[in-house]
Amino acid sequence: MHRRLLLAGLAALAAAPALARAPRGLWFDPTQLPSYTGRLERWLLDPAGDVTRALLREGTQIIFPAGEAEALMAAVKQDETLTAYGVRARTAPVVIMLAWARSDSEPANFVANPSWFASGRTGAEELAVRGKVRAPLLSPQGEAMGVITEEGAVIRLPVGAQAKLDWLRPGAEVAAAGLGTRRDERVALDAARIGPNPDRLDPVPQP
Repeated sequence: MHRRLLLAGLAALAAAPALARAPRGLWFDPTQLPSYTGRLERWLLDPAGDVTRALLREGTQIIFPAGEAEALMAAVKQDETLTAYGVRARTAPVVIMLAWARSDSEPANFVANPSWFASGRTGAEELAVRGKVRAPLLSPQGEAMGVITEEGAVIRLPVGAQAKLDWLRPGAEVAAAGLGTRRDERVALDAARIGPNPDRLDPVPQP
């Protein structure tokens, strides 16, 4: 009797859906959380050179650990649909990803170590970028921490510094210089100097 019950239990576990085989230590089902679906506009670097967020065409930013990037980028291409399950900041369209799929009808892929906090790692290359502001760069908590340009460049600032740069809004021209990383067409930097054009760069104000 006990042997039959054990075999039946193992068979049921093997036949269970993917969410039953979540990473060790995951004590809840992330797909019970709200889902956020949109079309991928682009993958974004952080200044250390890791792809750590997606910008959806609808404006939502999806934040995930660098270790998840390879699988995400292989599964979802530009203009394709991405569904992220996670926690949205109270005041801004930014989501900490806990699980993801190409659509909400597919089994979810679980994120083992969600990015609850922004990384402080930076690059080692002195870079300069310019462009037009597409959207604010948002921390996992929804605070402004820089901008994303229309070309996809990431200009990162300390949280709180942007409040002293009232001209830095969507549609504004921006230029910045600082340490970062360039990988093919993607670039991200921690701004040390910033301004409306390369000839008018001032030190980044302290928050």
